Amino acid sequence: MKTRFLSLLVIFLSILFMAASPLWAKDDDTHHEQKPFAMAEFGQLPILHDGRIKPLDTFARTQLIRFSDKDHIEHMPAITWLATTLFDPGNASELKIFRINNENLRHLMGLEERKKPLYAFVEITEGLEKTFPTVEKLMSENPQNISSDQKDLLTLHENALEYTQILRSLSLLLPLNVTVPEKWAKELPTLSTRSVNFLTLKKIDAGIQDEIKQIIKRKGQNPVKYTPNEQMTAVLGWQIKMIADAAEGNNLFRVIPDPWDERNTDEKNTGQKSGEWISPWELVQSGKGSPRTSEFLDLWTALGSNWSQLDDKAWHDNSKKLLALGNHSTRLEIFYNKLQPFFTSTIFFALSFLLALIALTFNQTKYIWVLAGGVLAIALGLQGLGLVARVLVLERPPVGTLYESILFVGFVAPFFAALMELRMKNMLGFLSAGFMGIGVGLLALSMAEEGDTMKVLTAVLNTQFWLATHVLCITIGYGWCLVTSVLSHIMLLGQATGKLDRPTLKNLTHAQGTLALTALLFTATGTILGGIWADQSWGRFWGWDPKENGAMLIVLWLIWIIHGKIAGQFSKLAVTMGLSFLSVIVGTAWIGVNLLGIGLHSYGFIEGLFWGLGVFTVGEMILIGGLAWMIQRKKQEGTTPDAA
Repeated sequence: MKTRFLSLLVIFLSILFMAASPLWAKDDDTHHEQKPFAMAEFGQLPILHDGRIKPLDTFARTQLIRFSDKDHIEHMPAITWLATTLFDPGNASELKIFRINNENLRHLMGLEERKKPLYAFVEITEGLEKTFPTVEKLMSENPQNISSDQKDLLTLHENALEYTQILRSLSLLLPLNVTVPEKWAKELPTLSTRSVNFLTLKKIDAGIQDEIKQIIKRKGQNPVKYTPNEQMTAVLGWQIKMIADAAEGNNLFRVIPDPWDERNTDEKNTGQKSGEWISPWELVQSGKGSPRTSEFLDLWTALGSNWSQLDDKAWHDNSKKLLALGNHSTRLEIFYNKLQPFFTSTIFFALSFLLALIALTFNQTKYIWVLAGGVLAIALGLQGLGLVARVLVLERPPVGTLYESILFVGFVAPFFAALMELRMKNMLGFLSAGFMGIGVGLLALSMAEEGDTMKVLTAVLNTQFWLATHVLCITIGYGWCLVTSVLSHIMLLGQATGKLDRPTLKNLTHAQGTLALTALLFTATGTILGGIWADQSWGRFWGWDPKENGAMLIVLWLIWIIHGKIAGQFSKLAVTMGLSFLSVIVGTAWIGVNLLGIGLHSYGFIEGLFWGLGVFTVGEMILIGGLAWMIQRKKQEGTTPDAA
C-alpha cells in the first residue's frame, strides 16, 4: 500500500513537470535517437536499484519493460531511451512508451485507439489528473475488493510516478531557459548561457529569496507594483522553488556513493559489499556534498552538455571517467544482458527436441544422435553459464526466489535426462531433455516480471548456508521429479501407440524406478533440511505452512507410489500413471501453494498463473487417463507389450 500511496503524488509531479518543461533549454535538433553516441561505457555505469548495484543498461531495460513490456522502442535500445529521458526530458516525454492494453482504461483516460496501444507521457497527463479522485478512493479500499480495471489504473499511476522520477533525475544539472538579473549574474562570474542550471542558481538562491522577502515587505504581493528588475527576480525565485519542489523525494536514480558511508570510503574494505548510494537530488537536498561527489556532479553535468551538443568524443571520454570514478565493474552483467542465456537456451532446447523427434519418427538415430546431443550440450552450456553469471553478480547460491528455482530446474532436469540418455542411447533421454527445457524455459519467461531485475532477497531468506543446502536440495528434487514424470509420460505414450517393444519398456521401467527413488531422496532430504532452517529462523521445526505442506505432499506421493509398487498393490500401469501425475503434484507444491497468498513463503496471487496451473492439471488428467484407457484396450486385444 506504501507504493500505491506514493502514486497519489504523480498528479502533482506531472503538473509540475509540464509547468517546468519550458524551462529546459532545447536544441534545434530534437532527433536524439539518431545520435551516433557510443553507449558501451554509459551502459556500464553503476546504479543502486532494488537493493543492489547494477549497470545502467539493466536499469534501463527493466524500467522500459515495466512501462512498455519491451526492452526497446522501435528506433532505440533501452539505454539510449534512458539517456534521452535523463538529458532531454522535454522531448522524451513525447516518446510513446506507456503500453495500456486495457480498453476500459484507455476510454477512462480519454485516449485515442491505436493499433499499438502505446502512449506518451504528455498524452496521459490529463487522464492522470482526471482519474486522481478515483485513485484516491481506491486507496482506502481492501485490495481484495479492487477489480482488474482498477488495478490497471493503479499500476498506470505508479508507473507514471516512476517515470516522472526518471525524467526529473538530472533536472538540477540540465541547462535552463531562465533570465538572471544583472545584479545576481555578477555573483556568478563563470555564468554562461549554456551553464545556467539549478545547481548553479542554488548558489544565489538564498540571496534571491531574501530580496524577494524585502520586495514583498515594501510593496506587497502584487507584481504590478514591482519594477522590471524586481519582477525578474521574483520570477527567478519562483522558478527555482518550483524545480526544487518537483524534485522532492526524487531518490530513484542512485548513481553517487554516499560520502558519509564508511563502506564507500574505506579502500581496504574491498571485500565488503558497497555502501549506500544516493541520487543527485538527494545529495543536494541533504547537503551531503564532498569533493568526490562534486566530481560526480561535474561529470554528469558534462554528459548532459555533451548530449545537447552532439559531442560523441567528449561523451565517450566523460563516460569512461565516470565509470572509473564509480569503481564498480558491471561488465559481467552487461554480457549477461546481451547474451540472454535462458531465452537463447530455450531455442536450442527446442532444436534438440525437434532433432530427437525426427530421429525417432524416421528411425534414423545414427548421425542425428550426435547432432542432437551437441545442440543439447549448447543449450545446457548456455543455461549453466547464465546460472554462474547470476551467482557471481548476486554473490549467493543460484536459487533464492521462485523465479530462480525455475531457472535452476530448467538446467538440472534436462541435465539429468541427458545423463539418462548416455546410459540408454535410445534418443528418449534427448527427447525428454528438450521437452523439459522448452516447458520450463517458457514458464521462466512468463515469470520474469519486469525483465528479471535480480532483486536482493529479504533478510529471512538471505542465508547463504541454507540457500546452498536446503533450497538447492529441494530444487534438485523438483528436477528429478520432472524427469521421472516425463519418462513416465513417454512410457504411457509408447505403450498406447505400440511404439515401445518389450526390451525397451523393461529398460525404461528400471530407469523409472531409479529416478523415483532418487527424487524421493532429494525431496525428503530437502524437506528435513527446510525444517531445521525453519527452526533456526522462525523458532519452530514445522508450522503447517502451505509451502511446507507442499514439500511433504511430494514426499508422501512418492512414498505412496513406491510402496504400492513394492507391496504389489499397484499394477505397473498404475505406477506409471501415478508417476506421470507427479508433474501436477510438483507444480502444486512448487508454484501452486504460493498463489494462496498466505504463509511465510507466499509470493502472492497471480491470476494468469492460477488459470495456467488449473488448465495444466486438467490437461494432465485427461492425457494420462486417455493414454491409460488406450493401453487397457490394447492389452485386451493382446497388442501391447508388458515389462517383465
